[in-house]
Amino acid sequence: MKNVIIPALSIALISFAFPANATGATDPTPKTIERETVASKMQGRIILVRVDGMVCDFCAQSLKKVLEKKEAVEKVEISLETKIMTITLIEGGTLSDAEIDKAVNWAGYTLAGIERPSPAN
Repeated sequence: MKNVIIPALSIALISFAFPANATGATDPTPKTIERETVASKMQGRIILVRVDGMVCDFCAQSLKKVLEKKEAVEKVEISLETKIMTITLIEGGTLSDAEIDKAVNWAGYTLAGIERPSPAN
């Protein structure tokens, strides 16, 4: 009986440790594929802007309206806690740092920094 159980357990462990596909990689889940697709579509479309002087929702809304008038801008989200404005550009849209600086200054605030993150590889 031992001669049958030990080989069967060995085969089961090897099958579990090494998937059937040739590369040994596990198949990606639909959620992983969806996140990778969204990340690749968003590459270069997100701009994080740190703004000094925003203290209330009215401040944030006025700045948001100024930037949403730009053709390249899809949406603007602002966090008063972090004082960070997230600008999402339309696909193929561009917005220079100078344009952002001008809009922030025109709205009466001070630009503290701009970051254009790239998705993690």
